[in-house]
Amino acid sequence: MTSMNMDKFKVNLPYPPIKVESKNSKYANLILQNYSGMVSEFTAVTQYIYHEIYAFHDNTEVSLTIKGIAMIEMMHLQVLGEIVTLLGCSPKYGINRKGKFLDWTPKFIDYGKTLPEMILDDIDAEEKAIEQYIQTLALIDDKYIKAIIERIIMDEELHLKLFSNLYEKLI
Repeated sequence: MTSMNMDKFKVNLPYPPIKVESKNSKYANLILQNYSGMVSEFTAVTQYIYHEIYAFHDNTEVSLTIKGIAMIEMMHLQVLGEIVTLLGCSPKYGINRKGKFLDWTPKFIDYGKTLPEMILDDIDAEEKAIEQYIQTLALIDDKYIKAIIERIIMDEELHLKLFSNLYEKLI
């Protein structure tokens, strides 16, 4: 596998330092939603890799774009996992709901049947991720976490644009 320039799949701004004001299980549970809930970085990575494999032989541009976006989502996954840990919880793949841990499931993935349908699913995933991050921002009062989420949102907005451009080329 050749190395890939990841710069075009993320905004050209540094990420804030990964730290938190203090341990907080409520905040950790909110971050777990973005980390490995139904709409999450973990779901995006697995969905995008599936779509990239599907597209690989037929459309190199689509394949490379999806792979690049997936790699940035992996970076977001790492950052969120570190935040969950700093907040005092385990970065397991799942969420805490009403005192019970619910495992992440591949049922969260939109597999699609055609490449345009897959790209539409990816556009939808990015829109939902941005919306969920905005909701998370409203519920967290930690300047460090907010700065990181705001930076991640910038990448997600770029991903939305990249997927939208791909879709326009496919139809």
